[in-house]
Amino acid sequence: MNKFVIRDVHLIRNIFFPIFVLAFLISGASEVYGVGGISNSKVIVPSAESVPKKHIELEPFFSFEFVDDRDNAFRFGGGVRLTVGVLDNLELGVNINYLNHENSDLIDRVNDFGDIEAGLKFRFLDQGEKYPFSLAYQGGVSFPTSGEDTPWFIEPGGLILTKNFSRELSMDADFVLAIVEDDGWSFISNIGFGYFLVPWFQAVIEGAYAYEDTEGEEGAQVVNITPGFTSPVTDWLTIIVGVTPDIYSKNTEKEVVITTAFTFLF
Repeated sequence: MNKFVIRDVHLIRNIFFPIFVLAFLISGASEVYGVGGISNSKVIVPSAESVPKKHIELEPFFSFEFVDDRDNAFRFGGGVRLTVGVLDNLELGVNINYLNHENSDLIDRVNDFGDIEAGLKFRFLDQGEKYPFSLAYQGGVSFPTSGEDTPWFIEPGGLILTKNFSRELSMDADFVLAIVEDDGWSFISNIGFGYFLVPWFQAVIEGAYAYEDTEGEEGAQVVNITPGFTSPVTDWLTIIVGVTPDIYSKNTEKEVVITTAFTFLF
């Protein structure tokens, strides 16, 4: 085994695993939204890196949701993310969810058009000799198009931290606060580790905590994990696959979500 592999394995075991556990304790809602339209380097958790200036990322994505309830609910969603590199450290983007299908023992419904989520990312610290990590601001808005019962979400601000420990090993962590229509608020935080086993395959493990508080209702919480991978098969195409089971939920059903995406860089 190469020396750098041994060193990185020891780092994960002795340093990153305690950090990972701590993040769960301090930082997995009916539906709680992170910032839409921004790029990531792993499966779900965003990265402080931005789309290169004068380039565009186009990412079709799909999700399959299995709900642990008595009605055997199943949801299928599809959409596309479009993100533009405006400056060397600034990107703007939008998620357009063009398909939202739900099927259960009680209902059989298809929405022709899902919700729209817009966001921005501004990186203000770059990892290098002066700073040990990269740091970025994130903010956005999610507004419904699929029905009167779906609330607006406004994310006035959040932070993204990215740390590259080596060429192979990296960590991303973030949090975002959101204001929910009808006098509510939410908090969501993610942490993810990625390791490139080979240049074209990054193994990923992520964790998330989400909390939503809506006036007149008891707060909902979710903790989940996401094992998966990203595969930069070419300079212009990356394939993303992840499976996200809820390992804890309060006042909401547990779900298992399978996510796939194809990121094209132009």
